[in-house]
Amino acid sequence: MWKGKYSERLVHKKMLQLSDEYTIFNNLLFESNGRSTQIDHIVVSPYGVFVIETKGYKGWILGGENSEYWTQVIYKSKHQFYNPIKQNEGHVRFLRHLFKCPVDFPFIPIVVFNNSAELKVHVNNHIVVNRCNLNWAISQYQDIILNATQIDWIINSIQRYYTIANKEEIRQHKQNVKDRQYRAKNLIRQGVCPQCGGQLVIRNGRYGSFYGCSNFPKCKFTLN
Repeated sequence: MWKGKYSERLVHKKMLQLSDEYTIFNNLLFESNGRSTQIDHIVVSPYGVFVIETKGYKGWILGGENSEYWTQVIYKSKHQFYNPIKQNEGHVRFLRHLFKCPVDFPFIPIVVFNNSAELKVHVNNHIVVNRCNLNWAISQYQDIILNATQIDWIINSIQRYYTIANKEEIRQHKQNVKDRQYRAKNLIRQGVCPQCGGQLVIRNGRYGSFYGCSNFPKCKFTLN
């Protein structure tokens, strides 16, 4: 856990270089209807609201934007972890529901890895960057789409609902996430889609064969 927190502090330090147009929140815990979500960083600006997920991994990072899991490779060692794009999309859905935002409210999800990570991911519609490129990625959004009233509203909404996560709350939240992932892996081992309950079938794609849901295109679950 300490590696993750250290990476989050480095990301926060990096974002302090942004201008005062950007309001930064760190290490946020939100709860609603018995469920919680922990968000590493939220950055509010006239150009949108950036929801940032930080990953403290190094080595090769392999994955696709629709894959259920990504893989970290360090020499001959491999470690799978839940797709951070999907994880961050879940954060955005949670915030949109909690704040009762319209569907077109400009949340912008970004996934940030350590500079020591070599990103070998297939991404077309999402932002995945090393920490050194984070501010550059944020600065690409230059169209003013939120006025002062809207900015005040989203800042007040964040301040109304969030708490700064303490160690025990983070531990419990991470355990809940692990429990959900464990149940999903059990379903996958049985050949069952963890998202909709359909059957997993082998499909062939641009980057080789993979398991997909039999209910595609309604369900886009994939597993490399």
